[in-house]
Amino acid sequence: MKTNTKQSLIALLTAASMAAPMAFAEGEPENVFNVTATAKDATTLELTWDSALDAEGDAVDHYRIYYGTNSVQGGDAEAYDATVDTPDSSTSYDLGSLDTGVAYYLSVTAVDTSDLESPEYSIETSAIPSDDATEVEDAVAPTVVNVIAADKTHVLVGFSEEVKLPELLAEAAFTITEQINPANILEVTAAELYADDPMNKTVVLTTAEQTKNVNYIMTASVAIVDLAGNPIESGNTDSGLFLGSDAVSDTFSGGEIVMEEETTDVPVPELTEEEEEEDVTPPEDITDLVLDFKADLEKFIITMNWTASINTAQDLVDQILYSSMDKGDTYDDGVSLGATTNSHEVPDMEGGKEYTFKITTKDDSGNESVGVVKSIRLPQTGLGAGLLILGSAAAANRVLRRRRKNEDLI
Repeated sequence: MKTNTKQSLIALLTAASMAAPMAFAEGEPENVFNVTATAKDATTLELTWDSALDAEGDAVDHYRIYYGTNSVQGGDAEAYDATVDTPDSSTSYDLGSLDTGVAYYLSVTAVDTSDLESPEYSIETSAIPSDDATEVEDAVAPTVVNVIAADKTHVLVGFSEEVKLPELLAEAAFTITEQINPANILEVTAAELYADDPMNKTVVLTTAEQTKNVNYIMTASVAIVDLAGNPIESGNTDSGLFLGSDAVSDTFSGGEIVMEEETTDVPVPELTEEEEEEDVTPPEDITDLVLDFKADLEKFIITMNWTASINTAQDLVDQILYSSMDKGDTYDDGVSLGATTNSHEVPDMEGGKEYTFKITTKDDSGNESVGVVKSIRLPQTGLGAGLLILGSAAAANRVLRRRRKNEDLI
């Protein structure tokens, strides 16, 4: 009897696949992207996000909103304080009964008809309930605009606007790694607002001793927020490049190392006469990388557009495109895109797969930048499922956590 039942089930599935050859994928719904939160009144936040699809390529049943007064993705809390499920598949929701003037951190997941939930939180956002329009006008996230080594154990990080640091373990909101060898971490032991900057746009990081003339990358996490509660966004604007120093100083006073207001240039270190002959600084990375796709018979064409490097040193000679099928763990050998193009197409891509791309810049001395990373998941052929555009895979690894099942909150 069991054998007949199994055979009947196989025959039924076979017939269904012949009658409807469209691709079918089992599993969890897609992750949710582009969550925003704004104050609607003194106790309510209005949330919006991009729609997500279930494994069959249909709209999900509803969404689950996680929220609390401490940042989970910034490391301030292990779990959110509460959750609420939306009544349907609408991509907006008014979250009420909140405390006025308190910053809330929020993330959203998608839920299908079988109560399967997307595997990861969306990138966290935050907002403050308020009925004062002047308090909620600021919807722009802070960005890193400049990073300079003040001496061999201190780094100055300049932001685009006044920022607030986490009350506890502020140093954990910053990471510094070598550009060429990211596994080599420069320990950050303290972080505080720079006393000589009355605008509170500059943070002083105390570090382990730097290696002179080594290029370091400083990255700030979403735990860094502005006065309106907007967290720094993961991607190109949360990091900066600086050159290691062996200088020793007793104070940080001095106009030349205070961040210049409204600047967006990456600092160009002053080299000694001996060092001028050796160029060790790569060109600045491209920005605003956007991936999209278009159908091409049974396959797809991935299109990409970006804003060119600012190329401060005017020595950029090439842009290199790398591809990955394992979410950026390994890449191919890369292909040259030339020095001037700001768009590219990759044909013959298979549906139902996720592709990760990295574009770097290279100068005439052979120095290559860290690169900008974006991923895209193509729909199953014929389904017309939606596009998933992710942030920097390296950044996503820093801020996206595997969703934790919390029975007390659901």
